Amino acid sequence: MKWLYRFFVFLGIVFFLLLVALGYFVIADPYHLRPIFMSMYGEKIPTERMNETIDKVPKSDGAVTPSAEGTVVNENQAKALQAVGIDPSAVPTKFTPEQVACFVQILGQARVDAIVAGATPTPAEFYQAKNCL
Repeated sequence: MKWLYRFFVFLGIVFFLLLVALGYFVIADPYHLRPIFMSMYGEKIPTERMNETIDKVPKSDGAVTPSAEGTVVNENQAKALQAVGIDPSAVPTKFTPEQVACFVQILGQARVDAIVAGATPTPAEFYQAKNCL
């Protein structure tokens, strides 16, 4: 019976150490993941914005630019880009029709429209669509 007692004491110590490590990662945030999770769970898109169609203005050179305020990324999107290691100033101000088609193929038209409207892409979407840039 002494071995059973030692076994459960060992499991208790391991569980305690896991809790301490989890607490450290939540509080210290060494990998800068907090902005990603905060944007995923903190941002709500009103239903009336989801039903809007997003206008895209074709340029004379064939490039497509979002028409919303002339900007490509908003503040939340810039924070999410920085969180995954992408410099927001490196994002092009114009997207070619091929790039837009690539985004639509990977993410779907509804999600691309939501992102153009100001929704913050998830980390998975950044990694899926990184080859389109």
